[in-house]
Amino acid sequence: MRLGIIGLPGCGKTTVFNALTSSAAQVADFSTPVRGPNLAAVKVPEPRLAFLAQLYNSKKVTEATVDYVDVGGLTGSAQKGQELGESFLNHIRPVDALVHVVRNFQHPMHGEADPLGDIARVETELILADLLVVEKRLERIGAERQRGKKENPEEVRLLQECQEIFESSRPLRSQPGISDISLLRGFSFLSAKPLLILVNQPEENVPPLPQEIVDGTLASHLGIVGKLEMELAQLAPDEASEFMVELGLETLARDQVIQASSQLLGLISFFTTNEQEARAWTIKQDSPALKAAGVVHSDMERGFIRAEVVQFDDLEDAGSYAVAQKQGLVRLEGKDYIVQDGDVIFFRFKV
Repeated sequence: MRLGIIGLPGCGKTTVFNALTSSAAQVADFSTPVRGPNLAAVKVPEPRLAFLAQLYNSKKVTEATVDYVDVGGLTGSAQKGQELGESFLNHIRPVDALVHVVRNFQHPMHGEADPLGDIARVETELILADLLVVEKRLERIGAERQRGKKENPEEVRLLQECQEIFESSRPLRSQPGISDISLLRGFSFLSAKPLLILVNQPEENVPPLPQEIVDGTLASHLGIVGKLEMELAQLAPDEASEFMVELGLETLARDQVIQASSQLLGLISFFTTNEQEARAWTIKQDSPALKAAGVVHSDMERGFIRAEVVQFDDLEDAGSYAVAQKQGLVRLEGKDYIVQDGDVIFFRFKV
């Protein structure tokens, strides 16, 4: 899972990046919108791995990871997407989802908080960047048509439909029937990407949020006290836990963002385990066993024979794989079996 962190200057985006990744990227009081990206990979907390590793005496435990990309470049004043430079676009287009950090505190340079206005400005930049892509592609198709090259009528129809959506200031994610069409996936439209609004707020005297954010009308949202969470992220785990108890925090925003992003993207976890390694993998919901095998290794997908599957809870209750087999909890599944969250899978293959 690859998440792109975006936001207007002064929203505390890099502070949030540090909080989510335990990084120490430079945080400026007055942000410069044009700079290189901050990159970090974070292990996804997965308590079920501890049992699997103990059960098989695994030498290694490997969690799934989330890759974060903190990209500067949004200014809130784009005209037809031209304010979004190539560096920003190159780093943000490959991500799976966007985490939009929204300021809900007074800033010495940017003034009072305006969450709804900031959300609208960023959304406009994304939509205009997408509109520019569509217009350029349609212009190119028109030029090729004049040179006698045959066009794809379906592509033209879909692009014109997208153009109409963008010109009416709507993001493509609001039209899932269109954004999911395979013919359009190669364009990596920014406004089609799942969006999580992360409201960065002060520790005290928190301004009330507009109802459109609270009720989820705009997008899924979470709150974060960016500076506090960044400080906690720099501490040793034991120290951080002590402070969390004092502050009444049950979980860190880091874990909440991972969970919310996984839900947005429709991701689930399955496990492989043996004496060498206990490992967690992520895959889209409703994915078949053959696809899961390919996530682990291409040879497993190519030479797939069957999958031996047991649910983690059943394996934990049984206490061992042998007992789970005796109790009829281990199933033999074919390539079309739909993988479920918590499946422990042993792939049988031959190449």
